[in-house]
Amino acid sequence: MPLMEVIESVANYPSQIIERVPEAGEGEIKWGAQLTVRDYQWAVFYRDGQALAVLEGGRHILTTQNIPILTKFVTQFGYGSDSPFRADVLFVERKLFPDIKWGTADPIVFRDPDFQLMRLRAFGTCAIRVIDPLAFVNNLVGARQYFDISDISDYVRQTIASCLSKTLGSLVSSIVDLPQKYDLISEAVVIETRKTLEVMGLEVAQVLINAINPPSAVQEIIDKRTSMSVIGDMNRFMQFQTATALETAAENSRGAGDGVGLGAGLGLGLMVPSAISQAVPSLSPSNQVGGGDIANRIRNLKALLDEGLIDEAIFAAKRAEILADV
Repeated sequence: MPLMEVIESVANYPSQIIERVPEAGEGEIKWGAQLTVRDYQWAVFYRDGQALAVLEGGRHILTTQNIPILTKFVTQFGYGSDSPFRADVLFVERKLFPDIKWGTADPIVFRDPDFQLMRLRAFGTCAIRVIDPLAFVNNLVGARQYFDISDISDYVRQTIASCLSKTLGSLVSSIVDLPQKYDLISEAVVIETRKTLEVMGLEVAQVLINAINPPSAVQEIIDKRTSMSVIGDMNRFMQFQTATALETAAENSRGAGDGVGLGAGLGLGLMVPSAISQAVPSLSPSNQVGGGDIANRIRNLKALLDEGLIDEAIFAAKRAEILADV
């Protein structure tokens, strides 16, 4: 069985967290062997299943100057200065592992003042790292030869989702405010995860939230409200629509070579505001309360849409306005 005189780990894959040297049954460590630890690593030295030391970056000679407890293991063999002994070294990466995707497997129940109870789904990325190599090796790695980031990523995702559900309700009062508070929510989730992961020697260094989405039905309602707020003053919007109709009619009249298109466009532009006022009495300045039930008002509005006097955007906005009065 070969004796190891130089111990190092140089073949780490990007997602690999630990590597054990030597592999099980592959060799023995020579007394006085050189152990090279890079700045982005820790080396946890084990003998007979017991962790004797955690070594920082640099070159270490395996003698009693580095690990005093080794003395009794060497002298009991009586082999002299070249005595071999069975031990292993676990190299632990101390770098940051970024771009780990997370998401909520089950939706988070959220109470909104406007939309009441709803289910939210969230997803994003996070970055983790080892902060206590001894705790990490003893609690997660055990006797494994290698340990990859994929071996812990599922647990990290579940932890982030659980912490998000705890903090979301206390930081956000309405889903409308969600995008503005992503940074605040991320910081709170990072703090909350420490309580769970520090016992394993891990830390979530950063959580990025890509989106927290309400159900599609709620998104449609929000889009409609946004459209109505963009339209703003309906009278000015109708004037804009009339001007657009006149411009289109003028273009058509130039192509036809007479004034027929212009006259038709002018008539249409004057008719549309009046027609909508009649179809939706609540929009007319002279309207009195009780000017027709909701169903009739929507039917009249639909008739204008079918006849081509208004477009889909106006129909949707006016229909929402009618329903909002219920």
